[in-house]
Amino acid sequence: MKPEFIDLNSIPDIISKDSFCKICHMSKRTATKYLGTAIPCSDNGKKSHRYSITKADLISFLERYPERHNITVLPPVCRYSKTAFNSLPLSEQVVASMHEYYEQLLRSEKEILRVIDICRITGYGKTAVNTWFNSGDLCYVVIRGAKHTAKESLIDFLSSDGFDKIFRKSEWHLRQIEILRHWF
Repeated sequence: MKPEFIDLNSIPDIISKDSFCKICHMSKRTATKYLGTAIPCSDNGKKSHRYSITKADLISFLERYPERHNITVLPPVCRYSKTAFNSLPLSEQVVASMHEYYEQLLRSEKEILRVIDICRITGYGKTAVNTWFNSGDLCYVVIRGAKHTAKESLIDFLSSDGFDKIFRKSEWHLRQIEILRHWF
């Protein structure tokens, strides 16, 4: 079984016993055995939200017992927050240049694209593409029970603020950001 990686930036400074159980993939009964002995915590005596564990204590626990829970702690690095233009609204000139770039990139694609085609092009999964459809960011039509979009609609979406502000970017998206940085 491969170890699961934990991003330390996503963990708050103080967590509850429930969060501790989810992070370490253990039952509440097992967690109660560790609390106060192997991992320091504060106990307020209430029936719910009783234990408070600091991030530093959690990290030291995970470093002492990584083999028990098949967990590896990542260094505190922001892995997915790369954005093309520092999350500032894109200017009309930048949007026009991006539109031109994506038109050239997708010129060999069909005029009507299915969800599978969009997944192949962008590197995102079906769930993400359907979320774009359902939120109205990407226009679509239903043909024989399947969602389709025009290539021009996809190009408009790829050169929009909404696509630029996606937090967890695919590898393809990150490559396009690097290319676009050199493009300008």
